[in-house]
Amino acid sequence: MSQDSELLYPRNLEPTKDMEILPMSQKSAITVSAPNAPKAVPLLLGPDNTVTICPFCSSNIKTSVKFRSTTRTHITAALCCLICCCCCIPYCLDSAKNTDHYCPSCSNYIGTYEK
Repeated sequence: MSQDSELLYPRNLEPTKDMEILPMSQKSAITVSAPNAPKAVPLLLGPDNTVTICPFCSSNIKTSVKFRSTTRTHITAALCCLICCCCCIPYCLDSAKNTDHYCPSCSNYIGTYEK
């Protein structure tokens, strides 16, 4: 029984420097929200344009995409150079790059589809 009461009412409740002691009448809950915080919307991003809801402007959109070369693209280009002396192939193919998705309405970055 004494263990249960210690869990509910701990003995060592000494105030520290960081704690501010307020009278019971002054305690209240404060809700803080960031004005530009994105909403939690599950995104299913793929290698092509995706229809989704923008977490920033809440518009129903079809994402605009930009392809970005990665380390994997550079390694593939090096291997192509060793095998067939044509290292530009991975840089010409979008399938060898990551896909960055952006909102066409507000131009915010939404996410990346990694290959």
